[in-house]
Amino acid sequence: MGTQVLSLSKVLFGQSRRSILALLYGHADEQFYLREIARRAGTGIGATQRELGQLTDAGLLHRLRRGNQVYYRANRENPIFEELKSILAKTSGIRDTLQEGLGRLADRVKLAFVYGSIARGEEKASSDVDLMVVGNVSFQDVVAALSETERKLGREVNPTVFGPREFREKLAAKNHFLSSVAKEKKLFVIGDESEFRRLGQ
Repeated sequence: MGTQVLSLSKVLFGQSRRSILALLYGHADEQFYLREIARRAGTGIGATQRELGQLTDAGLLHRLRRGNQVYYRANRENPIFEELKSILAKTSGIRDTLQEGLGRLADRVKLAFVYGSIARGEEKASSDVDLMVVGNVSFQDVVAALSETERKLGREVNPTVFGPREFREKLAAKNHFLSSVAKEKKLFVIGDESEFRRLGQ
């Protein structure tokens, strides 16, 4: 399913549009000016200006003027806001970026997922990315692997790391933190819900 969603994003949106939407919908409580969007999305000024105009005309973005500066932000009143935000988070946004960051650890990571406000779709501009990692890796390994990821996301990533055995034992002992996370919405980066249940057995 994850691969299908990723392919869908690439089919639906060109690279520039995908990068711009991922930035604005990934920081839906913030607003950005043209050059800032181009810099953070890695797109040219001309292409950025063209995409912003089309996305605003389509109702996906709000355009705001403050003095001589024009700002853009995601349009929360757009009827497909939640669906589009979810697709972007799973593909061009947080999930894709975290997958890339964890790439060199992938053979040692059994499970990785985002939980908390971002997974619930309730994040604010100041929200960190709460990331759970289960595997034969250390906290230091994960922090080092994600240093560039934090810059790309524009958010701090707070990893919680467990070895497979510790994860299983804590779940079996009904550890309050893990039991709470188990009931929450999750945005899986590596593995899925069935892998979560399997590792907990």
